[in-house]
Amino acid sequence: MKFIHTADWHLGNIFHGHRRVDEHVHFFDWLLAQIEVHQPDALLVTGDVFDMANPSADAERAYYNFLSRASALLPGMNIIIIAGNHDSAARLEAPAALLADRGIFVVGTPRTDAQRQPNVDPMFIPLARRGEEVASCVVFAVPYLRSTDYPTGLSVEEGLRLYFDKLHEMHRHSGFRSLPIVVAGHFYAGGAEMLAEGRSERIVVGGADCVNANVVGRQNVSYVALGHIHRQQILTYDPMTAYSGSALPMSFSEKHYQHSVNLVELDHEGAPLVQQLRYEPQRALITIPEQGACTAEEALRLIEQLPPHKEGNEATHPYLEIRIAETHPQPELAHTLYNALEHKAVRFCAIKRERTGRDEAIEAPQLTIDELRTIEPLAMAERLYLDRFGEPMPESLVLRFNAALEATLDEVAKGEEA
Repeated sequence: MKFIHTADWHLGNIFHGHRRVDEHVHFFDWLLAQIEVHQPDALLVTGDVFDMANPSADAERAYYNFLSRASALLPGMNIIIIAGNHDSAARLEAPAALLADRGIFVVGTPRTDAQRQPNVDPMFIPLARRGEEVASCVVFAVPYLRSTDYPTGLSVEEGLRLYFDKLHEMHRHSGFRSLPIVVAGHFYAGGAEMLAEGRSERIVVGGADCVNANVVGRQNVSYVALGHIHRQQILTYDPMTAYSGSALPMSFSEKHYQHSVNLVELDHEGAPLVQQLRYEPQRALITIPEQGACTAEEALRLIEQLPPHKEGNEATHPYLEIRIAETHPQPELAHTLYNALEHKAVRFCAIKRERTGRDEAIEAPQLTIDELRTIEPLAMAERLYLDRFGEPMPESLVLRFNAALEATLDEVAKGEEA
């Protein structure tokens, strides 16, 4: 049995205001090429198909177009898709009956009874090799579980263990009990490596959703295909437990991640042989400067060294983030940088300002409730400025603040008159 494991596509993602449908289509074209070359028996997509519960029409179009092309390219290849925490499980599963006719199995919403005891029948999927009718392995397809998907009072790990225990029981009493098991899951397994900065996996603060990787069980389990963590990695070898990683970088902190899918082949005893198929995203991520932060003047010099924009190469323009070391507010900075980037071959994303030059924080005295009710806006702004920068607000910024305040009050007055 040979299959490709992929996850965390995040279709419909908007990266600092930039839509990424063209990047996902580029990934799908590459993935179709891998399917054509390696001829897998199955494709496992382990969650976070979409970036949000209500994705755009373009994102859904790219998704269904890929499924149509994949099933036509390699007849007999099964596709198993589970919902992740970013997905609307019900929406993902809505066309399941239609897709099943093409060998595409979607498991979105966990089924439970009145006591929240799971019905795991839809998650138990025997798989045969292409062109064969007899199953060669069984997939436990367990989507992302929420607290309402298992009995009240259970932890995340206990809830997951309940589902896997029932699946193993079903396996033992089925006609497939001698077959190896492949797990498809979407959860945060202990020991997984990820970056603290810019994390987009939506991990629960404090690690309350972190579970032991052995929650899936060991008996007859050959490979555990996980989604949720964006960094490609193998966690354990007994059974082999792996995150395939995200299709695209989801934050600038992920710019050095290697992107890939896992090509997995089970031998006659169910032992997995894993090969990582490397993917190079259509757009790179770059930061000015490469390390730390720089002054505005240094940033302008580095921008000058960027390649110029040329018609026809927009599809490969990298995303750009600029990190500025700031000792005081620079109201005109964004406008200056925008102008410098106007004819450069980049997609500008963000300016990150890092405050420097203060040895000690200066805390203004706390205001009473009565003072908060009566303080003038400018006085409040001056207090905040002093607290943040340790010096009085300069006259130029006072003038800008008063102009903005006056314009705002005029708009409020016009609205009340209307």
